[in-house]
Amino acid sequence: MSSRHDKDRQFKTGLPELVTSEWNSPSPGPDAAMQQLQRASENVLQLAAQTHAAVARSDIARAEAARTSLEQQLTLTTRLIDELLFGVTDQPTRH
Repeated sequence: MSSRHDKDRQFKTGLPELVTSEWNSPSPGPDAAMQQLQRASENVLQLAAQTHAAVARSDIARAEAARTSLEQQLTLTTRLIDELLFGVTDQPTRH
């Protein structure tokens, strides 16, 4: 495979856009924050389903791409939850 082909494949995965929050800006109102959390949660579910489907098809490249996106979205979603629950905006999640 050429390097050009590899670059094209990255952009054709069909993965949803990550939902991010403006962590350094003033917190949005409760309704806006809950809408962000809803979108972020929906993306997590969609990415998990895509990862599952790719693994079931033995599509390693797509499974890895979906898993990476899922991991990033989970991190962002967890930060948003922490912000909503604890007012934490810049500290790592405690487990």
